[in-house]
Amino acid sequence: MGKMHIDNESQVVEPGDAVYIPPDARQFIHNCGSEPLIFICIVDPAWRKQDETVYGDRPTL
Repeated sequence: MGKMHIDNESQVVEPGDAVYIPPDARQFIHNCGSEPLIFICIVDPAWRKQDETVYGDRPTL
């Protein structure tokens, strides 16, 4: 389970949920559970590394 934050809104997300994030929105997801949070992103326009800021631990795959 996680909590998705998009601009000034937030919503709890669970396995199987899909989330639309509008272009240029500031967003992050927070893991609220004890299990690893795994998610898939489909991005358009294409993601650029210079636009990303990562906070916290990143799992090794």
